[in-house]
Amino acid sequence: MKPKTVLQWIFAGAVTGILFPPFIILGFTRKGMTSKGRLCRPLAILYTKVLYGAFRVRVVHRGIEQIDPQRPYVFMANHTSIADPLAVAVTIPQPFHFIFKKELARIPVFGWALLSLGQIMVDRENTEQARASLAGTISGLSGNNSIIIFPEGWVSHDGRLLPLKKGGFHLAIRTGLPIVPVRIEGAREVCPPGGSGHFNKGVISIQVFPPLPVCGKTETDIPDLVKKVRACLTLEGAGSS
Repeated sequence: MKPKTVLQWIFAGAVTGILFPPFIILGFTRKGMTSKGRLCRPLAILYTKVLYGAFRVRVVHRGIEQIDPQRPYVFMANHTSIADPLAVAVTIPQPFHFIFKKELARIPVFGWALLSLGQIMVDRENTEQARASLAGTISGLSGNNSIIIFPEGWVSHDGRLLPLKKGGFHLAIRTGLPIVPVRIEGAREVCPPGGSGHFNKGVISIQVFPPLPVCGKTETDIPDLVKKVRACLTLEGAGSS
């Protein structure tokens, strides 16, 4: 690992150790997923400004005016780098809840923050149970609290979009929340996947597409919704109802 990368990790660790504990404590003292989730966005904004500012990374976005900041959505983004989550989190105006795999909860401080701030853990080894539990949890959210999910399930190491898992689409239909495709570009160059986690100077571009309504849709409509989201994430066309 290069000395610059080591310094970046030391800096990120120090920032995490300073910023996260107060929010973790506040999160554990609050009741309800909605209330906890509202703490996560200010932490993400502050954390991203400090880290990305130090690493000389900018996040730019377009299309955000196509969504209503007072409404909840299921945001679905492509996944090419560990830099993706923060870039999406600082772009959308709503309080949010990431869907994350249970393995991340084991990471000291970071995992504690996910659990205390209302982020939603799933066990990917038990798909049906995870899907039912997820829908039940999210049905308890209120206001404009929204969901962020990476439907590929994994980081794409070659930059090509992986097959989209259907769990997020089942979730959107069960909750009635419109799906908003979100395309991320540049994160792969800023922080290449499969490497040491080194951040390069650069720009991460976020493109937000118009919402895809799911009211009246059933599970038989999922293949069509998958096709529309995939078209947006690959820039082969915009989804529409």
